[in-house]
Amino acid sequence: MLSSFILALLTVVCLPAPATLSDEKSPSEYSFDCSFDSEKDASFFAQTAKGDGTHYKSKPKVQNGSLYLLESWWRFATSAAFKAPADKLTRVVEARFKLIMNTGTEGAGFVWLDVEKYGDSGEAPEIKAWEAPSLPGCFGVGFDASNPPSRDPFRGSGNIYDRPQHEVSLHWDGMEIVKKTTPRDFRDEKPHAVLMKVEFVPGGADVSLSIDGEAIFEKYFIPSLIAYRGRPAFGARNAETAGDVQIDDLSIVCREPIEPFEPPVEIVAIDRKINDKKHPSNEATVKFPARTERFGRIVCTLRLDKPETRFDPWDRTATICVFGDDGESFEIIRYITPYHNGHMWKVDVTDFAPLLKGKRKIEQACGTQGEGWVVTVAFAFYPGKAERQACRVINLWSGSPEIGNPDKPASDFYKPQEIKLDKSITHARFRAVVTGHGMSPNTNNAAEFMPLGRTLTVNGASFHNVLWKTDNYLNPCRPQGGTWKYDRAGWAPGDVVRPWEVELTHLIGDDRKLKIGYVLDEYVNEARGKTWSPFHKTEAHLVLYRAK
Repeated sequence: MLSSFILALLTVVCLPAPATLSDEKSPSEYSFDCSFDSEKDASFFAQTAKGDGTHYKSKPKVQNGSLYLLESWWRFATSAAFKAPADKLTRVVEARFKLIMNTGTEGAGFVWLDVEKYGDSGEAPEIKAWEAPSLPGCFGVGFDASNPPSRDPFRGSGNIYDRPQHEVSLHWDGMEIVKKTTPRDFRDEKPHAVLMKVEFVPGGADVSLSIDGEAIFEKYFIPSLIAYRGRPAFGARNAETAGDVQIDDLSIVCREPIEPFEPPVEIVAIDRKINDKKHPSNEATVKFPARTERFGRIVCTLRLDKPETRFDPWDRTATICVFGDDGESFEIIRYITPYHNGHMWKVDVTDFAPLLKGKRKIEQACGTQGEGWVVTVAFAFYPGKAERQACRVINLWSGSPEIGNPDKPASDFYKPQEIKLDKSITHARFRAVVTGHGMSPNTNNAAEFMPLGRTLTVNGASFHNVLWKTDNYLNPCRPQGGTWKYDRAGWAPGDVVRPWEVELTHLIGDDRKLKIGYVLDEYVNEARGKTWSPFHKTEAHLVLYRAK
């Protein structure tokens, strides 16, 4: 229970009796608190139980001062769903609770049920895997307690490096969006304080989540997670082994009532076009809004569906580009195709707003050598306010320089840049999308399977980063064929490539200049000429903003 909550208890029941609110309730905040200290608290939720444990009349119950959500019966799943704490749409939803579990269970999950789809009260709908609570139209958080290692490079679990098996995932509208290991093992039968905060913003929601004060996600933006009125539900599952899960000191706060967000302007740029050996690219002339100032967010949806033959069985490098008035190409998304699979991604492309207006040429390109994918690319322009407005995008470096060859130094490609800013520019950001390609017999298996550091310098300040991605085995596009689960140089099969972003606003001086350099750590390829040269495919941009 949170002593900081200034509002009285909203009694949540799944019986005909109406919920009651204290006279002290703020008009801008709604809350529900439950410590599970009394067996009467069992009337606060509607429970379900399915599987072997039902033979023993096991179900969620209030016991020893907590919600005993799941007991140690194998092949058993349970849930407890509460009533909606607010009768209005709110901008912020905050949940606090203590999670107690041990090894043996598959895990547990939290879902913010959409009341329009699932009602203001009653049982939660069936979810096959509560540790991965993907439910259409709903936001969810999964606490996965079992991801056993496997040495098989192609099949089975993705955890080929035997990494920690305590993971948290975020879900929206029936899909897993992101998954991370946690610094704290929450499977030790001790109470762990979970704080989750969802802040609805134009075009989606910023999600923050911590366990015992350690941040797992900090304002992680989930595109298209639009504000809806919801209610909390918990569930847990055992499979071939069994463990316990408990919930305690639950507190839900919904604050800042709002009206529904204005719907987006939706534009389909490429509509189900085949991308295979005969069609390595798709082009379209798209009529975007003439002005973008009234939009707070632009989200691009990329979808890969199965063609009439089959999916391409290989991972291919692919791009989506927009062209400026002078024909200059700007890569707005780079993605690596899945091994013999399809997927859908939603990507925030708001920084490219200066290029996504008026009539523009869009190109999707992927050099597959056989079968491929059916590709759809669409844009959603969400009305709303933003703190700053992107007004110009500058290509800094665009190409694929060889690395590790003293006769062709990468420094010849990454030449320092000096950008003069006019007085209207208030903010600046560096963003670089870089992926390493090439492998053995190159020294150190470069560049696909070799981490390599790089240093960005701006007006004398230095920022260091290692081009290396270690969470490929947690990629939501799983499982795949091929070696999708291995660490790689900045990319994963079946995923969009995430940029390295550095805020530069504080480095803008009185001379209104940004002197930008990019240097790789030392590396020499002793196997030059024996195979394809290792290279870093690079698209680096400077994004300039004005105050909105």
